[in-house]
Amino acid sequence: MNARGGAARRLRLVGLLAWGLAVAAYVLAVVRTGSTPLDVLVVVVAFLRDNPLGALAFLGVYALRPLLLFPATLLTVGAGILYGPLAGVALVVVGANLSAVVAFGLGRAYGAELAGAALGHQRLRGVSQRLRANAFEAVLTLRFVFTPYDAVNYLAGALRLPLRPFVVATAIGSLPGTLVFVLFGAGLGDVAALEAGRLPTPDLPLLAASAALFVTSLVLARVWRAREARRGPADAPAARGDGSGAAAGTGATGAEHPPDDTMEAS
Repeated sequence: MNARGGAARRLRLVGLLAWGLAVAAYVLAVVRTGSTPLDVLVVVVAFLRDNPLGALAFLGVYALRPLLLFPATLLTVGAGILYGPLAGVALVVVGANLSAVVAFGLGRAYGAELAGAALGHQRLRGVSQRLRANAFEAVLTLRFVFTPYDAVNYLAGALRLPLRPFVVATAIGSLPGTLVFVLFGAGLGDVAALEAGRLPTPDLPLLAASAALFVTSLVLARVWRAREARRGPADAPAARGDGSGAAAGTGATGAEHPPDDTMEAS
């Protein structure tokens, strides 16, 4: 218990320290320049958008996001606002995978201490068994049904899954959500208008495309869940070779029951 508590405290301290440094830097910039928050925002946006190092800085923040406790959705929308739909998607795909690897590494380093007996809880047992049995298919399923992004990363690391199938499944499974939120950000308008003191003009076709993709993704996720809920309970005992499979997976969502044919294919 002491080891787990110490690891958790260290992670919290790292996050708080990062936030504290960011706030201190912002306050110092405002005090020294006499700028308003909007002025600071304009400068930051211009740097990220126009400076070659801006894209690298964006990727760095995205990669370290698990340490900074910053929501991935905001950064994904921000990529669309700053870089547009094409470059925004490319940057988010790279940044999100770097972020997933960082969280995966944290889960691998501290997962056993932080999670402990929680990994054996009924609601996690089915997911854990599926992940261990077929990492690629299980991670892909969890991404497609919009399971919380960082939770999957930390759990996969804590279970010490192989890195390659985790990364490939994350890249594929996260693409629908990436498209939705990058297009939404790009549809909010060109941030160059801020430099002229005007609000950006929304791009209605991009916003409509984002909304259509979002609704489609939700429908497909619902269909996927229903499909796996129908097939999983009957197939799970055979996949593990014992009679406990159905009971182990009933505590959580249908995402815990990837179809048997996909497990056999790997």
